[in-house]
Amino acid sequence: MLRIEGLDVSIQSVSILRGVSMDVPTGKFAGLIGRNGAGKTTLMRSVMGILPARRGTIRFDEVALDRMPAHQRARGGIGYMPEDRRLVPQLSVE
Repeated sequence: MLRIEGLDVSIQSVSILRGVSMDVPTGKFAGLIGRNGAGKTTLMRSVMGILPARRGTIRFDEVALDRMPAHQRARGGIGYMPEDRRLVPQLSVE
């Protein structure tokens, strides 16, 4: 399970995420939907360890990710593939 509780993330001096909490149970999928600038990518980068959290916790299968470096998170299966890079062009919504 991925559990995020009370997550606050800033980029430089700009507060992007404030008090974000969510659970994604094991074996389930979740989608992040929102307008440009809503914080979707910031949330993913925080989970991956690319952006540090100012406050809050991130846990994956009961392991605290808060102080774990990004490369260790990647070894544990945490990552994402941005759609705007066209990394897998043969995939379609079909």
